[in-house]
Amino acid sequence: MTSERQSVGRAAVAATIGNMLEWYDFTIYAAFAVPISKAFFPADSEVVSLLLGFVTFGIGFVARPFGAIVLGGLADRRGRRDALSLTILLMALGTGIIALCPGYDRIGIAAPIIILLARIIQGFSAGGEIGGAVSTLVEHAPPSRRGFFASFQQMSQGGSTMLSGLVALIISLALPASAVTEWGWRLAFVVGLLIAPVGLYIRRELEDAPLFKATDHGGEAPIRTVLRDHWRTVLTGMLVVMLWTVAQYIANYFPTFAARELKMSLSQSYLGPVTVGTVLLFCPLIGALADRFRRQRIMVVGAAGLAIVAYPAFAYLIASPTPERLVASQIAVAIFMLIYTAPASAVLAELFPTKVRATGISLTYSLGVAIFGGFTPAIITALINWTGRPIAVAFYLVVAALISLMTVLTLKDRTGEALS
Repeated sequence: MTSERQSVGRAAVAATIGNMLEWYDFTIYAAFAVPISKAFFPADSEVVSLLLGFVTFGIGFVARPFGAIVLGGLADRRGRRDALSLTILLMALGTGIIALCPGYDRIGIAAPIIILLARIIQGFSAGGEIGGAVSTLVEHAPPSRRGFFASFQQMSQGGSTMLSGLVALIISLALPASAVTEWGWRLAFVVGLLIAPVGLYIRRELEDAPLFKATDHGGEAPIRTVLRDHWRTVLTGMLVVMLWTVAQYIANYFPTFAARELKMSLSQSYLGPVTVGTVLLFCPLIGALADRFRRQRIMVVGAAGLAIVAYPAFAYLIASPTPERLVASQIAVAIFMLIYTAPASAVLAELFPTKVRATGISLTYSLGVAIFGGFTPAIITALINWTGRPIAVAFYLVVAALISLMTVLTLKDRTGEALS
């Protein structure tokens, strides 16, 4: 029993720490969208420059499904450990390129092309990360505690949001605004390079779960099985992911929103992701509640709550954009985001059999994020510019909440059942 608990504990640490570091590298781009846009995408219009930067951010999500196919297939065939180790190396490579790439003023058109390539590498890596991480967590967990252990994946994403916000806050407080714009933002990506040694060390100690070892991994490619036998499941899962990813990337986009639309200082704007990330650290608590009271019920509360609270929370902040109101509005949104997203990883894992679980989760999440989440910053920037109303961000969140709510109501709840 002690050996089994140690194995579960090691799996949770390997999946959680590595996942947090990897998502930090992917999301820190959004925290410094404005200086990155100025460095690599100069344009006559600030809006056009920012949109080009966010479109490049979104391109990374287009690469995710390809990473899901290749790295998810590797995780299903060769094992979760090998795939998770490779994702760490790829993410570190993309992060290093962004940290070191000269700006447009030095190498011209080559600069945005290199940044685009780096985002594609990062997107490819992220595409395979979630499938391997969630599969590792649920396959090591007892059926009665699967929601608890799977929730560590979303907790790690919250940790990455908080970490990116803290690093950005420290840089903005330590350096003059001009220095942050010119070179200071690169320090955040240098911090992200710690992903390689830390993540590799942790993940090389990981062992695949007995459930995975007992499964026959021969036959056709996992992606062919998923597309032939589980395509309806993938579509359903994408709608479950919709609210999850829209809420997450609104949180990542928030510094740009607060600084540009609400005219708050850069240091104040980073309180948004720090607040959201801190709330999401309580995911294991909600995961445990989902194991006890069933996941579908918990997720319905989260989705309905977000649909109700999004507009008044953002309206409250926009009416008087102070740091106190910023923190209060983000706590209100983050609490229901927490309730919805904490059980979501377990729900995705339960949709697919062990033989294709990593591929199924990775493809479902990657397509959902690519379509609904990755372009969230660009869509919101365009909506606000078109309507002239910052509150447009709330309407986008409400629509996502309603669609995901209706989808969750159609799911079969598998709380406590053994995985196939």
